[in-house]
Amino acid sequence: MTLTFSMGLDPALAQQVLRRLGSAMLVVFGPEGQLLHCNELAEQQFGREFLALPTLRSLLPDDMRAQLEAMLLPGELGPDFNGELAYQGKRTRWYFQRIEDELGRPHLLCSGVDISAEHQAQKQAEARSDALRQLLYHDELTGLLSRHALREDLLARVARAETFGLLSLKLVDFGLLRDNFGPEGADEVLVATADTLRGLLEPGQLLAREGGDEFSIAVPAATGDGSELQRLGRAILARFKAPLQLQSTEVNASIAIGVVNYPEHGRSLEELLRNASTALHSALESPGSHLTVYEPRLLLRARERLWLDHHLRRALDLHQLELHYQPKVSLAGEATTSVEALLRWRHPKRGLIRPDLFIARAENNGQIVAMGRWVIVNAAAQASQWLAQGLRVRIAINISARQLSDPELPRWLAECQRIAHGLLDVELTESCVIEDEDRAEGFMQECRLLGCQVFLDDFGTGFSSLAQLARLPLDSIKLDRSFINAGGERGQALIRSLVTAARELGLKVIAEGVETQAQADWLRGMQVDMAQGWLYAPALPAREYQAWLATQGAKKP
Repeated sequence: MTLTFSMGLDPALAQQVLRRLGSAMLVVFGPEGQLLHCNELAEQQFGREFLALPTLRSLLPDDMRAQLEAMLLPGELGPDFNGELAYQGKRTRWYFQRIEDELGRPHLLCSGVDISAEHQAQKQAEARSDALRQLLYHDELTGLLSRHALREDLLARVARAETFGLLSLKLVDFGLLRDNFGPEGADEVLVATADTLRGLLEPGQLLAREGGDEFSIAVPAATGDGSELQRLGRAILARFKAPLQLQSTEVNASIAIGVVNYPEHGRSLEELLRNASTALHSALESPGSHLTVYEPRLLLRARERLWLDHHLRRALDLHQLELHYQPKVSLAGEATTSVEALLRWRHPKRGLIRPDLFIARAENNGQIVAMGRWVIVNAAAQASQWLAQGLRVRIAINISARQLSDPELPRWLAECQRIAHGLLDVELTESCVIEDEDRAEGFMQECRLLGCQVFLDDFGTGFSSLAQLARLPLDSIKLDRSFINAGGERGQALIRSLVTAARELGLKVIAEGVETQAQADWLRGMQVDMAQGWLYAPALPAREYQAWLATQGAKKP
């Protein structure tokens, strides 16, 4: 490369410059800060107008110029200096060095490289880093803090030994909302939930989205009995009694809340979060307020649920399930020809496990669908076996709301009804009908076409109206045991009115939970058709039911 010096640069000094130049841009200022030289690379970088600015003062920014002018003062050589310049959209990094000519006059040698591409790459990297940080610390859908951000904040509080409270929240039956409104509608519900919760917070309280339909609220300095946290929890529950406003409609969404305090409910963040989850799950299963404050017994219940979930999944494969049969006895003295099939689980170590324990877990974890199919198949096989033995016994099987969502249920029922020679009936709870009346009514119609009698179980617990009874394709209603135990004039009046209404609708009435002869006589006087209960027989294994039936002098077909 050829270098031509101009503007009076001393030849000896020029040789010093040449030795240090390399392939960098080069600018030389004289003792008075005047521009003495600019090489081709510098000229290409800055343009010819750069040469029209003849002094250090006019070329450099104030903060840099003062330090560089000090390097030109007489005296000892000062320290070298590095800096960056932005000029006409370009970025350069410079190395400034003081050199002297043969007469000892100071000059300023400036060598630089173009770092525009490097600078742009750095800006892009910083932008990507900011975007990743935004994703890491903020929820994209709701704009709330992310789970990660909340964990960092809580870990810092634990490290500082600060007290705080934590509310874990989850929408109840969010899956149903998603099924009805679709993914976009479900996102609207989540955003509306976040906005609603945000409006209930006080300064210093942190709201985060944990993911899915779960949220958390951290409350600083919450101690003692957790009354402050419970007040906030109750305020949230009260607000969610009102519908959430979406863009085009309103939706009712309820919420469950688990409450914990640090350090009362966990000495580490991991323990605290685990106990918060335990309290939340307890709140989800609570039929009341959906607000639960953690206490140690909840952990025992959680471990029991875990045991049930684990072993229940294996119960089918290990042939631990059984069907027991409870007779439906005619109060008019007719022969007993129908039973209700009730599921039982006989564990090799725990023995018979209460149905209200494991059936509730099966509903929650989805096992009820597979178990329900097992019940249908085995009830059909039993009806066929009894028929072959000369016993024509109708067997009613229970269908839950979760089973109604099984698209294969009608096919299974149709095939098994053929095997049972038309002796299968179905029982649906009143709450199941209320949850999705259209689906339940359609299923009832299919059952009637298959020759199944349809029973409305637990009648009176779901507050369905008589108008609903008139619309549904039912054969019988089963009075909940709470009516039988009510007694008194009001209880008698209520049962009398229900029986009268059923008669008008052409429905039979069955009473559950009959335990005494006095109850049976009273129900007979009320013209109730049939009864179930321990007065007659508990739910019995098939062989024991046959033995019981023989003692009743039942008629064979």
